Amino acid sequence: MIVGIDPGTTVGIAVLDAQGKIISLTSKREAKRGEIIKYVTQFGRPVLIASDVSPMPKTIQRLASSLGCGAYSPITSLTNIEKEKMLKEFQEEIRNSHQKDALAAALKAYRNYHDLFTKIDQKLIKQEKKDIFTDVAKILIKEKTKNITDTIRRVVRKK
Repeated sequence: MIVGIDPGTTVGIAVLDAQGKIISLTSKREAKRGEIIKYVTQFGRPVLIASDVSPMPKTIQRLASSLGCGAYSPITSLTNIEKEKMLKEFQEEIRNSHQKDALAAALKAYRNYHDLFTKIDQKLIKQEKKDIFTDVAKILIKEKTKNITDTIRRVVRKK
């Protein structure tokens, strides 16, 4: 899963699966980190927590650290025009600006890592080990490692 977060008084949360499909899109007023973690983990284990702004807010870094996953922030903050283009097909699902920002963050991260996810998926299908996708992706993202095959071996040895 990729989770986009728009921190603030009202927190936007967008949860995407590894294929970029929306699992959940919500906003919560005055949500504490524990509440956000509980909400996100009910859908599974995230690989990445994403922000739509640069530099990355400390809130995103802390959440990623608490969840043991990578953190993503674009090189430059996304503009409203970029977000509108990116989210055109999702307008019916977005209820407020917090959800919009969270979904834009998650989609930007997904697009950034799409090729990596596809390669991991293909290698795991060949080896009939799809169940370790999240573990492999987390290591590759957190450690900024490129060798998928070695990472798969590492995860298999640990299990």
